[in-house]
Amino acid sequence: MAIVLFLILANIKGVWVPRWAINDGVEILNVLDGRFNHIFLQIFALGETYYPSEYAVNARKSDQWLHKFIEEAHRRNIQVSAWINLYYSWGYAPKRNSLTHPVNRYPAWYVQDKTGRSIIDYSIDELEKKWIEGYYLAPGDQQVKEYLLNIVSELVSRYSFDGVHFDYVRYPGPGFIYDPAIRSQFMRYYCLDPIDTDQEDFIYRYGYQGNDELHQKFRSYVVNDLSSFITLLSRRIKELNPNIIVSAAVKPDLISARRDYCQDWQTWLNQGSIDLVCLMSYGRHIEATIDKVLKTGNSERIAVGIGVYLLTPEEVQSQVNMVRNKSCAGFVCFSYDQIKKNRAYLEAVR
Repeated sequence: MAIVLFLILANIKGVWVPRWAINDGVEILNVLDGRFNHIFLQIFALGETYYPSEYAVNARKSDQWLHKFIEEAHRRNIQVSAWINLYYSWGYAPKRNSLTHPVNRYPAWYVQDKTGRSIIDYSIDELEKKWIEGYYLAPGDQQVKEYLLNIVSELVSRYSFDGVHFDYVRYPGPGFIYDPAIRSQFMRYYCLDPIDTDQEDFIYRYGYQGNDELHQKFRSYVVNDLSSFITLLSRRIKELNPNIIVSAAVKPDLISARRDYCQDWQTWLNQGSIDLVCLMSYGRHIEATIDKVLKTGNSERIAVGIGVYLLTPEEVQSQVNMVRNKSCAGFVCFSYDQIKKNRAYLEAVR
């Protein structure tokens, strides 16, 4: 299995296909014209599935299109990963009227700030000021974990995907890690509530050093809890299909990913919880970032995300050539939309 996986990951030429493009159906494959060997097809986003699900709100009632798409992709020797947004549950648009969507049915499932205020209670303006895209589920909540396990298990057992691709597999930011579930778990070990840190009485009792140590212990606890769930999720996937590729789109800066988003993807790779990461290294000048990451190890399991939407076809070609000269797994283009609008991008990835 390790040899097979190495061969699969040795030369990835991937593309992210967002949910609003799936109306194109198998025409997507014609547009891409055989230039890519792996499609990351968005199938679960904003709390909605694009197939008939037993566990989530259905944005599509039929899955005939999906069976047909995967079958035709395989006929053309193209792999397909199910791209799923794990914790990012709703954006800036008006909330759905659906009573079964988590934002309406399970408001307790969402992350909270240090004052105990749920992200659900934040206005769009408040979120924008914090550079947060929308409303995030709480990764430490047991019901959230079961919800996501059910959705992923359903996808893997029902469809012939070659991979499962996690996106938004993180917290929204450092200020939203204080939901009751994760705090309660932490308190069982340390008998201290992390929400009390920085308060005058707490600092008086434990000093500034004790205050800082509790901050660090709690953040590490949150990071490790998320990592443990990724391991559990990956194990469930592999039980259902040992040959499936488990991947994740991640923040490219290792330190910031762990510190600001509790996304310890280097540990996921080291422990084998994830087979592949795709760096969201979108920009015009990315080589220094790529080199820094590849030096940390696991380079053969790291693919480089190329932000086509920010680049000219010539710049895309330059980045593709740069990646091909690195000892990494390959590249993934974001996204299909720009390639469909301008076929010059296809020439750039030859």
